[in-house]
Amino acid sequence: MSPAERPMREMDRDIAGSIIVINNAIFDGEREDTAGPLALRLLEENRVHVNRTHAGETRSFLKYAREDYSAVVATINEALNEGTRFLLTIGGTGISAGDVAPEATAPFLDVTMDGIAQEIRQHGLTQTPLASLSRGLVGITHRGKGGTLIVNAPGSRGGVKDSLAVVCKLLPHIFEQLDDQD
Repeated sequence: MSPAERPMREMDRDIAGSIIVINNAIFDGEREDTAGPLALRLLEENRVHVNRTHAGETRSFLKYAREDYSAVVATINEALNEGTRFLLTIGGTGISAGDVAPEATAPFLDVTMDGIAQEIRQHGLTQTPLASLSRGLVGITHRGKGGTLIVNAPGSRGGVKDSLAVVCKLLPHIFEQLDDQD
């Protein structure tokens, strides 16, 4: 059986995850977040745990940030300092003035994974021509144990579905490679 014919493996371990929704209206309470809860459910189904218990207290690592470079950088820093291994940002990937997710993410990435970002856009293009407007990045903070995978997803529910449809099937391989390195 060729590698292409082998079924994709499922996650064999739990991963600590965080979600950052980048949207002023949601941050200000003017609009309901529908993409964040969807991402949380899809990640939990793939053993990426956004709600975690520490010292008997359950905490959610679903965070909100304004469409501002400094605010997004600070929220990414917060997530990384909390031990996140998979960080999904939602929103801020387009071309509007507040779309700063790629710029705020780039300084954290040691390795970019352009092939995965392109596959996300290709998958999205099967649903909408607007997917080509996404500038989302995918990459890891550093090679080896403790490295964090960061994915910038578009702000729509469809963009979240497209991003996670591509990324979740690769998680076992990504974390195997990260954690098996010295």
